[in-house]
Amino acid sequence: MSAGKKKVLLAEHETGIAEIIQYLLKAWDYETIIISKGSAVLEAVRREQPDIIIIDWGLPDMDGLKVSRVLKEDFLTAHIPVIVLIDKKQIRKKMLEIEQGVDDYIANPPDPIDLEVRMELALRRTSHQLYANALTKLPGNKQIEKAIHARMDAKELFSVAYYDIDNFKSFNDKYGYMKGDSVIRHTAYIISTTVKRYGNPGDFVGHIGGDDFVVVTTPDRDRLVASESILAFTRAVHFHYSKEDRDRTYIVAKDRRGNVVNTPLMSISIAIANNKNFPIKNMVELMEIITEIKHYLKTLPGSNFLVNRRQTEKRLFIEEPCAAPGQANKEDKFRHKPLGQILLESQVITPEQLETALNRHWSTGQKIGQSIMNLGMASSGDIARALETQFNVPHFDIRDMSENGELKEIMSKVSFEIMKHYGVVPVRKDKNTLLLAMLDPKNMEAMAKIKSLTGCVIAPLFVLESEFSEIFDRVAVKSGL
Repeated sequence: MSAGKKKVLLAEHETGIAEIIQYLLKAWDYETIIISKGSAVLEAVRREQPDIIIIDWGLPDMDGLKVSRVLKEDFLTAHIPVIVLIDKKQIRKKMLEIEQGVDDYIANPPDPIDLEVRMELALRRTSHQLYANALTKLPGNKQIEKAIHARMDAKELFSVAYYDIDNFKSFNDKYGYMKGDSVIRHTAYIISTTVKRYGNPGDFVGHIGGDDFVVVTTPDRDRLVASESILAFTRAVHFHYSKEDRDRTYIVAKDRRGNVVNTPLMSISIAIANNKNFPIKNMVELMEIITEIKHYLKTLPGSNFLVNRRQTEKRLFIEEPCAAPGQANKEDKFRHKPLGQILLESQVITPEQLETALNRHWSTGQKIGQSIMNLGMASSGDIARALETQFNVPHFDIRDMSENGELKEIMSKVSFEIMKHYGVVPVRKDKNTLLLAMLDPKNMEAMAKIKSLTGCVIAPLFVLESEFSEIFDRVAVKSGL
């Protein structure tokens, strides 16, 4: 695909209509991905990150209007314009649903000229709306204010966490804006994936601009999201520096007055204001609280988060700073080594290739190893060997699968839904030890879940994303399910 070619995801179950629209899109120089089931759209959107979505309202298993509403409620996909194809007879009946969940609609089958014009207009509107935050594609200031106001108006419990990267300017000045942009994209990815994993389904992530981000969550989740964000950031951010700067843990740079100073590596500060113990009436009051916490955080070394509370006389009081577990221990901080760095140090890929793969990884959410393989930069064997180094866990070779009568008994205790949810597949049972192929062999929650269901001792093995489906299918056949 050329750099300027836009990507369209077309969700249409009528083969004839899909073929006609695909022909038109190709003539208009769009890259097209075709999906025939509504239930497959959400995963395809997160994987492919299309520029625009065209979806048939009458998809058989999950109608297009419902899919569109789910996309618009997710901060990671809400920016993508959606055009719904709808039968002329249904337009008036479905008007309210159309207004609530999509950007535009057109009669199905569409008029070619009308479709082309509507797509161009939708892409222009989106480009304008994303201009300030085109780097991360996260919602900007207006959407952030809207998300906060909605919770205030609804009298809900909420937490607003303001993320700020410390010492980013010094890094940007020394390494250049392109490296700085990589840090911003990486940070956006860390925050977004952390909120998705540890937050609530309705939580919100926005990008104010530069190195400032906002998370809107709830008081019961704000500390967990903040601490996990700090842990992920601390593990990864130092790899944006040269080895020399990493080893000495600071960079030599000039301050605003031109003086040469030793600046610590980047850290992240998270100022959190919630209304758990007292009301926050408006944005002005909210920002006053956050600003005071931010100023205090700037006096502390390393990455920290703080949560507000007020005394009876309404004076702001800041709790003791909280940091991610293990942050004080330098050895723990540097123990984790990203897969890309392992491949780089083993000379499997070049720094330029790693940068390209990381950009795809951060923008699509696809695992970095899968991105590297899809781009043709390394083989599955290269990735497997690097992951063995990273996880310190053996790779499971699908060729080693064999008939095992006890697996059927295991499958009666572990449903396919659980296996798919946790990314695990039991592959062999030896006495009371269950060999478990895992997408993430460090997922303690998954191992504890399988152990509780089977009563077996779990021996983890890791598998590549591309291998998981094949193993999953083979086990299903062997188990007679």
